[in-house]
Amino acid sequence: SFFGHNTMIEGPGMHFKIPFLSQKHVYDSTTKGMPVGYVEGTDESNAEDSLMITSDFNFINIDFYIEYRIVDPIEYCYGSDDPEGVLKNIAQASIRNTVGQYNVDAVLTTGKSEIETKVYEEIIERIEEHHIGISVGNVTIQDSEPPTSEVNDAFKAVETAKQGAETT
Repeated sequence: SFFGHNTMIEGPGMHFKIPFLSQKHVYDSTTKGMPVGYVEGTDESNAEDSLMITSDFNFINIDFYIEYRIVDPIEYCYGSDDPEGVLKNIAQASIRNTVGQYNVDAVLTTGKSEIETKVYEEIIERIEEHHIGISVGNVTIQDSEPPTSEVNDAFKAVETAKQGAETT
């Protein structure tokens, strides 16, 4: 009488179950992706997730793509009612925490790979504490840009002025 608990993980071969007394859950262990800050099908930005503040108090829209897969079906099934939701919350917190440590220039240009690495490490560290049976494979910045076209134009003008000053 192990109702509601996993009794075994089956290997290859024929398997039978007693109808109505036990259930069989099959989980896909292939790598999946989770967009953070945009809608995957349309690439439309989701401002609630993508709008963040940098260390120099500038706003920026930044989108991430998190690759993950199920590595422990028992923890995945029983560790949480919504393992993907837990992963998304951890990812959003890690992204906001990391982006908030960089200035706007680093987020838009030179600091992207460092930000990706820090976010990845923080997600890995936090996800191990929650035991949800998921492993994160890759964290990628899809896009980072100022929140409005006016701010984007002003940013480009500043960059052009900086390059002109360096050339002079």
